[in-house]
Amino acid sequence: MHPSVQLFNFDQCGECQLVFLNPRVAPADLMDYYTDYYLPYRGPKAWGKYERLVAGSQQKLDAKRAKLVHQFHPLNRDKKVLDVGCGKPTFLQKCVDLYACQGIGIDFSDEGWTNVPNTFNALELMVGEVASIPENTAPDVITMWHYLEHDYAPIANLKKLRQIAKKETTLIFEVPNFASESREKYGQHWAGWHTPRHTSLFSPDNIRLLLKNSGWKTQEVLTYGTLDPYLLYWMSEMEQKGIEWDKNMEEEFFSFVIGMLRFMPTSWRQKSRSLGIMTVIAFIE
Repeated sequence: MHPSVQLFNFDQCGECQLVFLNPRVAPADLMDYYTDYYLPYRGPKAWGKYERLVAGSQQKLDAKRAKLVHQFHPLNRDKKVLDVGCGKPTFLQKCVDLYACQGIGIDFSDEGWTNVPNTFNALELMVGEVASIPENTAPDVITMWHYLEHDYAPIANLKKLRQIAKKETTLIFEVPNFASESREKYGQHWAGWHTPRHTSLFSPDNIRLLLKNSGWKTQEVLTYGTLDPYLLYWMSEMEQKGIEWDKNMEEEFFSFVIGMLRFMPTSWRQKSRSLGIMTVIAFIE
């Protein structure tokens, strides 16, 4: 999802099977890959005249995530949700709207909210790294929606999150699943590589090991997620096609919708075999 002809290398650990970008992009150069045409930052506007339809889909995803959080850790006005890598913080806003909880978001860039003043006034938003989160934050729930695969120091940052958490804090995050059907199908064109923004690609076994080594105990690993698995398949198809990711996506809209309808029978199988996403729930050990 970046207009570049650069080549990058991934290695795999022979013991835990973690797949990791090696070498990684220097932190000082990362902003070159998170520009204003990065599709997650562009959001529904990337789809031109279909913006409102796409925005409705995003709202449904935010509600689905908020309800998942509420399922594992009931929310109310006394609860605090910290979303790490919040991007455009519509998920946090949905949590506040549905459950009147407190919402805190952190991202290394403010691209997700700086151009929409007064939209997220109910939230506490900050620019920084996990290490900069105040020690007294004490969230009841910590969420990471497709953040951990971008993280340059996952063990150190999970340890930091454990330090600022309460005894009863629940950690909920979603990541691509390397041990999935979509990765096997698309190989080098799999959208989960997301090179070079993704630095680690996890599978269920090594995600449990990662949590154990950072002081968290795995409660559940669901081999599906809130994100529609069709998106990974569609983005992988677009990678094969060589799409320009910074273009207006209007012309792709109808083929996207038709593909989604055709994919529905496959989506129904996502709880029995991983199509590309996994969701992890953990607590303090």
